[in-house]
Amino acid sequence: MRKNEKDLAPSVGQALGASRVVALPDLPSSGPLDLLQLRAHVAQRLRSSGGRPTDPGWTVQRLVPFREAGWRQLVKLAEQMSSSERKVSPGQLAGILIDRALRGIAESNR
Repeated sequence: MRKNEKDLAPSVGQALGASRVVALPDLPSSGPLDLLQLRAHVAQRLRSSGGRPTDPGWTVQRLVPFREAGWRQLVKLAEQMSSSERKVSPGQLAGILIDRALRGIAESNR
């Protein structure tokens, strides 16, 4: 949860009459709200300095192999993440998803 979400959780819980509020980790469920959250995350990460938008923190480029079905899924998701202002490539989306997965693994190991 982001800081402002943590601040909001108790007030929402109180408004709903909860006796306690339990924070849940960001679990991948592939639901519509997850896709909206991913789209906002992609828009936040990718920045343009006049050319193709990219994440300014990316400093290493590597070729990553995919199964055909996985690549098609990335293509479809990248199209959903794209807007008229920002085109998201399947590779960019893959990089963001890998970063998120690695961060989740690191957090669960703490």
